Amino acid sequence: MTLRELVGRADLPDVSVSGLSGDSRQVQPGDAFVACAGQAFDGHAFVPEAVRRGATAVLSERAVKATVPVAVLPDLAHRRGELAARFHGSPSERLTVVGVTGTNGKTTVAHSLAAAMPRAAFAGTVGWGFPKALRPAALTTEDPITVQARLRTLLDAGADSVAMEVSSHALEQGRVQEVAFDVAVFTNLSRDHLDYHGSMERYADAKKKLFQRDLRAAVANIDDATGRSILAETNAAGIDSFGFGAAADADVSWSNVRYEAQGLTGTWHTPWGKASFKAPGFFGEFSLRNLAATLTAECALGVSLDDAAASMLHLPPPPGRMQAADEAATPLVLIDYAHTPDALKAALAAVRQHLPGTSRRRLVTVFGCGGDRDRGKRAAMAQAAEAGADAVFLTSDNPRGEDPERILDDAMQGFREPDRVRRMADRAGAIESAIGAARATDIVLIAGKGHETYQEIDGVRRPFSDLDQARGGGNRARGPPGGGGVGVGWGTDGGEKGGGSGGLG
Repeated sequence: MTLRELVGRADLPDVSVSGLSGDSRQVQPGDAFVACAGQAFDGHAFVPEAVRRGATAVLSERAVKATVPVAVLPDLAHRRGELAARFHGSPSERLTVVGVTGTNGKTTVAHSLAAAMPRAAFAGTVGWGFPKALRPAALTTEDPITVQARLRTLLDAGADSVAMEVSSHALEQGRVQEVAFDVAVFTNLSRDHLDYHGSMERYADAKKKLFQRDLRAAVANIDDATGRSILAETNAAGIDSFGFGAAADADVSWSNVRYEAQGLTGTWHTPWGKASFKAPGFFGEFSLRNLAATLTAECALGVSLDDAAASMLHLPPPPGRMQAADEAATPLVLIDYAHTPDALKAALAAVRQHLPGTSRRRLVTVFGCGGDRDRGKRAAMAQAAEAGADAVFLTSDNPRGEDPERILDDAMQGFREPDRVRRMADRAGAIESAIGAARATDIVLIAGKGHETYQEIDGVRRPFSDLDQARGGGNRARGPPGGGGVGVGWGTDGGEKGGGSGGLG
């Protein structure tokens, strides 16, 4: 493609463009470099580097000096998706694309959809590609140039559909404006990202943008007020709309649910009929809701109810989402990405549902709060942990540029009984201590970082994996549950605390 064809302006030269890049460090010879002013960096400052790396043209928001042709487009930031889609041949129009948005549950629903359908790919927080061969992703929803390039790569690799996580930031910034979504799914809305959106109303409005387009179907959690509002709007727009949940008027609901040691079983009730299901490796009511969202989206795409329900027997939970560190070791240690108050509450409630009602089995949690983010949710995270677990280890998450001890101070304000909390800024030490303190019959939930393979401290990402730490931490043993553990952070009665369900993980 030439620069003239790409931009659609006759005054531009017919210089050949073999690729697009918005990152000067990733420019390949023959690329056009797309320079926009961002929140942290101004791409115009990196034009010389891009040209040195072989860029044959520059697209910019303002005039810049360069030894290659420059196309000045004042509205370039808003046109990146359009230009990238044109360059890659509008790949989303040749794919069935499902977009999944919501505070929690995006990864599980999108990953489950991709795993359930034979030629489906995934794009989201834990990576992109086919579910069994994911490649790393920098963001939940990448920049518009990367989004279009990856859709094209997946199309060329044989995908016929893609399940994408769509973040509120991406919707607000127009990163998926040129993606032709067929089905949109809403999981839930709870407090998160208020440092960016400013209010829950603006946060909800950002999520709704995914549904304000020409869709084949809309799917939403109607136990959530925002989900109910979304379906009212999509119904009014003439879009086939399906609500899932426990509400009496839900299109898709469930019954006869059993929370077994291996996962969930139950019965679906849908507009397409009834079907039994078994979902090993999925735990708690929030997982039930994620599975309901997955099933509803599949059926909305034309998959038979029997096939959609049967596929759950073989669905792999995504990395870092209620992932067992070692299924053969005791105590059972689960890794989960829960990093909001509602998600942590739901994750703890989910694990609690799989603990038999005995005073000798306890729920231990390790959690932290991210730095340089909404300080208001830290105390709420502590409240969720204290209410849902029998023992709490408070530690660092990703402090980023903030003082870790200050973050812990903020969180400590939420505990009613702070003396019963083990506070350790060193996350590796907290994980090891929690596992070592647990009895073999207990369950340890390590929450907050999930699949992440780094910990960001002082603005530097250092290698760190909750999964690796859990596999090497404490005095874990293989084989049947036995005694052991020391009484740290809990009373001798071992009584269960509340952990009411809510939210999605």
